[in-house]
Amino acid sequence: MSRIIVDTKGIDVILARMPGKTQELLDAGAQAVQGRAATLAPVDTGALANSIHTENVGELARWVVDGVEYGIYQELGTSRMSAQPFMGPACEWARPQWAKRWRELFEAL
Repeated sequence: MSRIIVDTKGIDVILARMPGKTQELLDAGAQAVQGRAATLAPVDTGALANSIHTENVGELARWVVDGVEYGIYQELGTSRMSAQPFMGPACEWARPQWAKRWRELFEAL
């Protein structure tokens, strides 16, 4: 009878270290997008920029959202108003630094 032994010590170390680091990276990425979106949001009264916040929607998910009903119209525009995007550009701005941090995490593990 053949026997195969799989050494999972390396995987066990990765799994033990991942949850805390993953949460840190998710929170940092969401906070970066939130801050940049608030800076880029068009300002009339400041309500849009002040309403932008992060929501924890699961162990491995964060949403950055605005809390005003007209935010989507500012982002995408309407038939009567040009778009003034703030959330999309904030995500694109954060993407390279966030990818770099994930890469560094995996290399360190």
